[in-house]
Amino acid sequence: MISNESSHGAMRPFAPLAIDDHGSKPMQIDVVTENGATVVRPTGERLDIEIASDFRTMLLSLIEQGNRRLVVDLQDVTFIDSSGLGALVSALKTLKRGEGDGDVRLARVQAPVVALLEIIRLNRVFTTYGSVEQAVQSFQ
Repeated sequence: MISNESSHGAMRPFAPLAIDDHGSKPMQIDVVTENGATVVRPTGERLDIEIASDFRTMLLSLIEQGNRRLVVDLQDVTFIDSSGLGALVSALKTLKRGEGDGDVRLARVQAPVVALLEIIRLNRVFTTYGSVEQAVQSFQ
C-alpha cells in the first residue's frame, strides 16, 4: 500500500516515476488532499505508455486506501495516448464497481487532450473543470 501522509495530514509529492527519453524533465506525480478530494497531478508533458502503468498503479492504490473522490489535474499534460487513457478509465471503473459512490474528475485539461477526449467521446465519461478548485467543489 502506498502511503504518503505527512504529520500534518497533507500528502507529499511522490518520487519521479519515469524519465522521458526526449530530454524533458522526469515525470513526477504529486498527490494532495483538498476538502475531501484527492488531487493527483502528473507533472510531465506526456501521459503515455512509458509511465501509464505506474500512473494506473498509483490511482488504484489511492482508491484502495479509501480515496473515492479523485481529481486529476492535467495542467502539464499536452499528450496522452491509449495507455494513459486506459489508466484513467481503469480508475473510474474501479470506483464505479461495488458501492459506485466515487468518481474521477479532470481539471485544467489542455486543448490537445480535450480534442482527443472529444474524438473518442470520453468527454461524455469524464467531467472536466477549468480549475482544480472547481473540480474539488463539484464533490460537495
